[in-house]
Amino acid sequence: MSAVIPTAHMTPSSRTERRCLIALLVLTALLRLGVICWKPESLAEDRDLYWGIAQRMAAGDGYVHPDWGHRTAYRPPLYPLLLSAILCCGGGVKSLAVVQIALSVATAWLTWWLARKLELKSGALLATGFVALNPLLVQMTALAMTETLCGFLLMAMLACSIEGNKPQPRAPIGVLFGLAALCRPTVWAFAILACVASVVGRLWRRSSDSGRSFRSVACGWLAVLFATGVTVAPWAIRNVDVFDAFVVTTTHGGYTLYLGNNDEAYRAEVANPTETPWDSRAWQMSLPHPSAGERADLELLRDRWMSQRAHEWIRQHPREFAESCWLRVRRFWNIFPGGADAGSLPKFAQWGVTVFFAIELLAAAVGLWRLRRDERSRCWPLVLLVLSFALVHVVYWSNLRMRAPVEPVLALLAARGLVRNRVEVQP
Repeated sequence: MSAVIPTAHMTPSSRTERRCLIALLVLTALLRLGVICWKPESLAEDRDLYWGIAQRMAAGDGYVHPDWGHRTAYRPPLYPLLLSAILCCGGGVKSLAVVQIALSVATAWLTWWLARKLELKSGALLATGFVALNPLLVQMTALAMTETLCGFLLMAMLACSIEGNKPQPRAPIGVLFGLAALCRPTVWAFAILACVASVVGRLWRRSSDSGRSFRSVACGWLAVLFATGVTVAPWAIRNVDVFDAFVVTTTHGGYTLYLGNNDEAYRAEVANPTETPWDSRAWQMSLPHPSAGERADLELLRDRWMSQRAHEWIRQHPREFAESCWLRVRRFWNIFPGGADAGSLPKFAQWGVTVFFAIELLAAAVGLWRLRRDERSRCWPLVLLVLSFALVHVVYWSNLRMRAPVEPVLALLAARGLVRNRVEVQP
C-alpha cells in the first residue's frame, strides 16, 4: 500500500462546477447591486475624505486635503487615484458602483482560483459562496472606502504567490503588494511577518532542502522587494518633497493610535461602557486642528504629536492599555453587526449576520487545525495575512470593518474546515 498525497496540480473543473461558479459570481454581483440600490446615497458619502481628495485631484489641484487646503498624506493615495480617474473619465457614483461590484466579483473568482490551487476541490465553491454571501463584504461594496479594493489586491497577490507546493516570490507579487500598501498601509505588517517566517522556515529546512538553491530563493525575494520599492517609490518621493521627511505610509497613524489609547476612550468604552457607542467628536475637537492654508509639514508634526501622546498614555497606564487591547481583539473578531448601519437592519437580518460569522470563524479555526504538513507550506501566507491584520488592530483603533480585507482569506480557511481533504490510497 502506498499513500498518494494530492499535489497542487489543478485538475480541470467540471461543467457542473463551472455552472455553479458562474451562478455564485452572478449572486455576488446581485447582492451588492441590491445593497447599493437599497442605500444609493452610501457611495456618495465621504466618510474618509476620499471623494474630496479625488475631486481636488480631478480639478488639477493635486493631492490636496479638501478641508485644510494644503498637500496632504492624511489618506493613502491609491483609492483617491481610482476615484479621480473615474471623475476624469466623466463618471461619478454610478461608475464607482460598477467598479466596486466588478472588484467584488473578481475577488470571488480569485477565491475560487486560490482554493483550486490549494487543492480544496469541492471546497472551492464553498469558499466562493462564503465570499459571495459575506455580509461585511456586501456592505463595504456600497461604501466609498478602501476595503473592497484592498481585498481584491490581497487575493490577487496570494494568487500570484501560491504556485506548486510552495510560495514562489517574484516581481508581480511585489507590484501587487505595493499597490495594496498604497491602498491600506496595514499590509506592511504582513511584509514583516512574511520576511521573518521565510528566514525561520529557510533555516529550519536547511538540512532537507527541496532542491531550490539559496541563491534562487534570494533572487526571488529581491525581485519582490525591488518591485515593491518601484511601486511605492513615487508616493515616498512625493512625501519627501512635501514634508521633507520619508513617509511611506500616511500621516493618519498617530491619530488612529491615539484614538484608541486615551483617557476618554478608556472611560467610555472599557471602564463605564454603555449601549450607546462612544461619540469621539468632542474628544476630536480637543485635538490641535489645522487652519486653512497652513504649511503641509505641520500635518506631519501633528501626527507625531498624537503618536507621542498615545505612547505616553500606554506607558503610564499599562493595565488600562491591556484592557483596551482586549476590547480591540473582541471588536476585530466580533460576529455581531455593528456600526451606524447595523440599526437599520431588521432583527432577522442581524441574527443572520451573526450566524454567518459564527459559522465562518469556527470553520476557519477548524480549517487551520486540519492543515496537513504538506499544506502548511502553501497556506502560511494566508495565515500570516490574517494574523498581521489582527495584530495591528490589537494596538490601533479597531472594529469589525478592519477585518473586511482578509475575509476572503478566512473564507478559504473556512472551506478547508468544512471539507475534509482525504488522502487517496491505492494498492
